[in-house]
Amino acid sequence: MLQTFEGTIHNGHVIFNEGVQPPRNAKVLITVLQVEEEVPKTEKVSLLFRGALKDLSQAKKDQNNKEIQDLRNEWQRDI
Repeated sequence: MLQTFEGTIHNGHVIFNEGVQPPRNAKVLITVLQVEEEVPKTEKVSLLFRGALKDLSQAKKDQNNKEIQDLRNEWQRDI
């Protein structure tokens, strides 16, 4: 039977998370997970495009809305 225990490696020793009691003298396979660096939060992508379409003419806005509606209708049709 396989069991998974979570912990960290510190100076070559496995330190199990609090409350973990692994069996004694057991054969083990250790998988080291990739250390993920915290990515700094940036502005939401949706906010980057805020106002990008505000200078479109009404005709172009109507054309865009028609194309979007055509895509929705195509998606919902029975095939």
